Amino acid sequence: MGRAAIQRSFVAGVAALSLAFLAGCSDFGGTESGKGASEVAVEGSKAPALSVADLEKAALKDGDVEGHKVTEPTLTVEQKDVEADDQACLPVAYAAMGTVVDAPGATVQRETASEPDALAAKDDPSSVLHVTRNLIRLSSYEGESAQAAMDSLSKSADACAKGFKVTADGADQQVTKVAKTTAPQGADQAIALDVITEVEGDKVPLQVVVIRKGSILGYFTALNLGSFATGKDFDFPTEVVDAQLVKLA
Repeated sequence: MGRAAIQRSFVAGVAALSLAFLAGCSDFGGTESGKGASEVAVEGSKAPALSVADLEKAALKDGDVEGHKVTEPTLTVEQKDVEADDQACLPVAYAAMGTVVDAPGATVQRETASEPDALAAKDDPSSVLHVTRNLIRLSSYEGESAQAAMDSLSKSADACAKGFKVTADGADQQVTKVAKTTAPQGADQAIALDVITEVEGDKVPLQVVVIRKGSILGYFTALNLGSFATGKDFDFPTEVVDAQLVKLA
């Protein structure tokens, strides 16, 4: 896939990741509940929506995640920029393309990039491609709305497992697979998804994790440059979620 094709295909959402790649060029542990291994639920999330200033205090900063650079993204996406051919699939589309589910009171964004292993690069120059970028959104919700958004996302993942068509900022993509995987521990509620999209015939694996801590949701959309080029799966950087959970504690 050429540079122009990549730019057209990821103008929104994942664009914040893939374009950053161009500019510079998993196992979470088992959890069981009544809702399945992909989710961990704790009842009672009634905290009021926090402000942007409050969220900024909890947002990751550079130095918070060993082996990862933390920055503020220059590209963002809004719900109005994302459409799906099946309305039931919109929550998954929002989470995968880099926006949020339902209507949070406030949102702040961060981006992380894993730092290549310099020693490995000497032996295998292609290893520098195996950089994973994560687009992170921290969103605050009122009352029980955060839990409701998580439930909507879970139902959407179940309903749209076989895929759907998504349009992000006018660029069409075909989602061919949505699969729940083992969710991270330490949150009040969490869901992890493997999402496969096809852009101009090329397979693009994405990994999406959404966590709830009280009335805050943390959205993580991960893209690996090596996987972007080969279509192969990659390991989600669990340390990024772990570091965010520490700051939300």
